[in-house]
Amino acid sequence: MALFLGMTLWAEPQGFRGIPDRMIRAFVITLGGVVLAGVLVWLTASVASAHVPTTDGTSTIRQDGARVRYQLEVDYDKLTKTSGVGQLPRGAKDAEREALLKSHQAQLASYLADHLTVALDSVRCVGTLQDTGIAKRQQFLYARLLLIYHCPGSGSGEFTVHYEVFSDTAAIGAEHTNMVDYELGGSGGSDVFDAAHRELRVGQSHATAGQHQSPAGETVIPSSMGRFVAMGLEHILLGIDHVLFLVLLLLGAQGWRSVIRLAASFTFAHSVTLALAVLGWVQVPAEIVEPLIALSIVYIAVENIARGESRHRTLVVFGFGLLHGLGFAGALSFTDHFSGHLLASLLSFNLGIELGQLAIVLLVFPLLLLARRHSWSAAAHASATAVVGLIGLIWLTERLLAPSGVA
Repeated sequence: MALFLGMTLWAEPQGFRGIPDRMIRAFVITLGGVVLAGVLVWLTASVASAHVPTTDGTSTIRQDGARVRYQLEVDYDKLTKTSGVGQLPRGAKDAEREALLKSHQAQLASYLADHLTVALDSVRCVGTLQDTGIAKRQQFLYARLLLIYHCPGSGSGEFTVHYEVFSDTAAIGAEHTNMVDYELGGSGGSDVFDAAHRELRVGQSHATAGQHQSPAGETVIPSSMGRFVAMGLEHILLGIDHVLFLVLLLLGAQGWRSVIRLAASFTFAHSVTLALAVLGWVQVPAEIVEPLIALSIVYIAVENIARGESRHRTLVVFGFGLLHGLGFAGALSFTDHFSGHLLASLLSFNLGIELGQLAIVLLVFPLLLLARRHSWSAAAHASATAVVGLIGLIWLTERLLAPSGVA
């Protein structure tokens, strides 16, 4: 519907003359009221955060007969808090953080026994916490936990991994996702644990093994790819700073050709840095990336008001797209092991981002073209740009002044 509306406006400029002006005014006033209410909520909130609070982690699962090696990495501070281990001061050294985990290994093992299980043909495997340590990726600190599970029999059958780590979101004040890279039950692949998906089933139970048997080592590309697409879609639609940046580009765009050119530049740029950051080839602290993303909003807003779309905007958008790609990468945390599973998951996540971006463009830009047919559109565009620029300025200030440097 939105695509048809936009293409009609482009091809037939007179195509909407039949819509009464009073209806358009009423629509715009109503929409403006909703936007203004949302802005007031943002401005009066204690923190004008642009992201849904999340924590991430990784699970690397490898089977060797009846033995399953499970390396888990999760947010260090959240683990020590939820397991009751306690927390060290912000300036604690790495050696102190490792020692805290070592000294409370029994307590951590008890927490994990209640929140992470591996079963073979519905029989629970016996797990032990073999080792603890810390790891740093993309400037974040993780607790690294090595668990060994001993399963009954020869290790053939259907494996079930049930993941409830950080399941009580009230305890950590954030949603939690965990990226999974597994070779289990005669197959391999990637998946993700989150609030909507806490269980992984792979392999064939003995009851159905005679009907179909997957060759050992077969790579599975399952519905988990759909979950990575959904994650990308959710990340851009709920990442309000990314949405507002796109809206500013649409407010300043001269037509569909301009939108396509700018969207292509932004897409290529953020896809490059997203891949480089996730693969660990580029690491830029969030304390730098997040304020610069807010600055990109302020810059485009000022340019829209001062002179409109400049002839250098494509290059400017490309540069800012590189920053936004690093921001997108903050939602993903894979293992250091590069594999086809990781690549497929990364591409699926990026596809979700592109679908969200396309939805925003097809929803917003046709409405902007429709509004531009009226004399009041210039003032409305300038007012919307100014409000978005003000929000970006607030985020920039908060991110520069926040102790962690991250909004």
